[in-house]
Amino acid sequence: MTGFLAELGRRLAERWFTLLVLPGLAYLLVAVAAARLGHGDWADWRALWDGFGALTGGKPDRQNALAVRAVLLVVVAVPVSAGLGLLAQVLAAPVERALCGEWPRPFTALAARLTTRRATAWQGADAAYDMACAAAGGQADAIAHAVRRNAVSLIPPERPTWLGDRLRAPAVRLGREYGIDLATVWPRLWLLLPTPTRDILTEARARLDAAFTLGGWALLYLPLAAWWWPAAVIALIAAAVARRRAFLAAEAYAELVESAVDLHLDRLLTRLAEPRPAPQQGRALTERLRRGL
Repeated sequence: MTGFLAELGRRLAERWFTLLVLPGLAYLLVAVAAARLGHGDWADWRALWDGFGALTGGKPDRQNALAVRAVLLVVVAVPVSAGLGLLAQVLAAPVERALCGEWPRPFTALAARLTTRRATAWQGADAAYDMACAAAGGQADAIAHAVRRNAVSLIPPERPTWLGDRLRAPAVRLGREYGIDLATVWPRLWLLLPTPTRDILTEARARLDAAFTLGGWALLYLPLAAWWWPAAVIALIAAAVARRRAFLAAEAYAELVESAVDLHLDRLLTRLAEPRPAPQQGRALTERLRRGL
């Protein structure tokens, strides 16, 4: 047990350092460059290196003072970096809402227009698909129209973004296929899933959350552009990578959720099959447990 707890603590520490501290340290380096260089000398790396040398260098008789300064920098930098990492995770929530099309009131009109445009494109491709299916020898055309329709959305669009509808698609398809409300069924089904299946789903969701967190880092880098314009480039690159990763992770996660329900819903139906225990039996069991019998 001691070895297991030690290994668990080591892995948690590694995860904490990788997810929070390292990205935070990178952000602090960019912030220092922004403060030191500014717009005018944005590429003067020699000045930045000279500043670092002045911080860490010194006379031999002052090495103790320099060692204390280095320790203080580490003691300050690590918790600040971790705090920045936590802030990026907090900002992941608004990034997720933005990418999923859950836009606040000032943007509701724009969201409605985009949703209507996507729905029109989807309906046109779906109608063309139906016509190609009905026509003799139209299988190739039907496939092409299906690909074009699914590129817009797998379901009739109700969100202004592809990502929002992709994450909604499992609930819509499973509701139509099995007559279930996924939000209600999922917590109970989750408890019956085999451990490897739950691990795969957890990992897929973690990749999606990591993409949203990268979008949070993009938001954090953007204000630094007021002092050092390359920070805007870093923010734009981080935002583009976050969007791409979110699309890929959402596709994988939604597919895994659908597959888990397809393969394991029968287990939940069996476990909840009628007849259910009567209330009298439940009260008798409760009284028995209270007495410790």
